[in-house]
Amino acid sequence: MLTQQAAESGVLRITVEIWQNHIEQEIFKNNGFMRKSYNADEYVIGGKVVHIPQSGGSGSVVKNRTSVPATVRKRTDTDIVYVLDAYTTDPVLIPNVDTKELTYDKRNSVLSEDRDKLIQVTAEWTLQNWVSSPVYGAYGATSLPSGARFVTNSAVEVAASAPGATGVRKSASITDLQRLQAYFRSIDRWYEGKMHIMLPPQMLVQMFPADSVITATYMQSVTEAERREGIIMKAQGFNIHSRSSVILTQANGTLRAYGEAGAVTDCEAALAWYEDAVELAMGGVDAFEKLRDPQFYGDVYSFEVRVGGRARRSDYKGVAILYQGTPA
Repeated sequence: MLTQQAAESGVLRITVEIWQNHIEQEIFKNNGFMRKSYNADEYVIGGKVVHIPQSGGSGSVVKNRTSVPATVRKRTDTDIVYVLDAYTTDPVLIPNVDTKELTYDKRNSVLSEDRDKLIQVTAEWTLQNWVSSPVYGAYGATSLPSGARFVTNSAVEVAASAPGATGVRKSASITDLQRLQAYFRSIDRWYEGKMHIMLPPQMLVQMFPADSVITATYMQSVTEAERREGIIMKAQGFNIHSRSSVILTQANGTLRAYGEAGAVTDCEAALAWYEDAVELAMGGVDAFEKLRDPQFYGDVYSFEVRVGGRARRSDYKGVAILYQGTPA
């Protein structure tokens, strides 16, 4: 990713455009779930804000209408809004003395490490934004309603797995997926092939033990193309995903804010959604460099990604979580 002219001159300039494209590609390659949403890239206003119109609702349907003229109704629409956040890496210095000794691979390693961290944080915030939205101007903060928060209720107890948590929690089971499916169907938000659930690792192994023949069947139902999109298996109509961290809650299901200090009673949670119930907007990726900086005696690099997202409806219809129950 160096320019030929720079390499020949001894100045290790990165090819900015290649790094920018590479970061955006890696975001979706390693976090395919982010594209299992409504793409709102084209609706970004001024590179920062996205407005989502909210329908005022449909009118009534009358069979064999006898009263005319019918009453004329006017639909009053509203909107919700979210802001694209800017995720930036700390500038990293490659001292000039090191450029005389380090190989290109070492420099690439330093920048790749920052890139990977940037991608990880961006993905974690996307999950958080799909279940909660902060204050913006006249728009108040909102979060997933209690009716869309389900708790595991298995009699099997497992060790607590949330960071810093202690004690035991109720195990997740395939029955929980059936409950979630029933919920989405009851609110008319079940669409075959477009339902997803992101499970933390411990919930994944609890639902799908490796020594189960049924687990193997679930895994065989996924195509190679789907695996590249991050889908591990399919079960109960859901495309199953997993990553190291998803959502954290308090014992009563109250959502923990991203980065908020936890408690020993905290629980891990899985996130389930219908593809068109959530959306994601990319505002762009930038790579910055300052070569031969006279203050730092070396080259300085950093990256920025602008991305945002939220549930597409103010009532979060089509989104739900499954959090660990705590035995009495």
